[in-house]
Amino acid sequence: MTSSAHEDDLAVIDAIHSWCAAIDGRDWAALEALITDPILIDYSSNGTTGGHLAASEWTDRLRVLHGFDKTLHMVSNVRPHVDGDAAICTSYVNAMHFLMDGEEEFHAHACGQYRHDLIRIEGRWRIKGATFLLAGRQGGHKEFDRAFARARELAPQRM
Repeated sequence: MTSSAHEDDLAVIDAIHSWCAAIDGRDWAALEALITDPILIDYSSNGTTGGHLAASEWTDRLRVLHGFDKTLHMVSNVRPHVDGDAAICTSYVNAMHFLMDGEEEFHAHACGQYRHDLIRIEGRWRIKGATFLLAGRQGGHKEFDRAFARARELAPQRM
């Protein structure tokens, strides 16, 4: 592997880490700067519709996360595949969402694989597609859906 190829791999991996950090930090401006407009989103394995979305529409959908006290999107087994100015990066993801509502604790924990499609624009890697392939949800889909329903209710007052 050449130095340039290694640098490309690291830059692609950094983009994926930045995706997770922006989501968990609820830094929608940083996320929009990282993605293309439009972006292709496919979270259908987790029951969410997607398709080609404007960058602002994607970040608007993510605002439900304000309803949670904390989220942690952790990636591992990150494998970039760079081909010129295009790249595909696959990884495992643990997406954990935590909410304490009075005495009641809500958890939404989904595990699976990410596939991010990237393109180099003006020397910078940007994410043009994101797919989440669900492996499973800790506690099952009812607990997951219940936590997200409560987060949706709370999100507007927490933004």
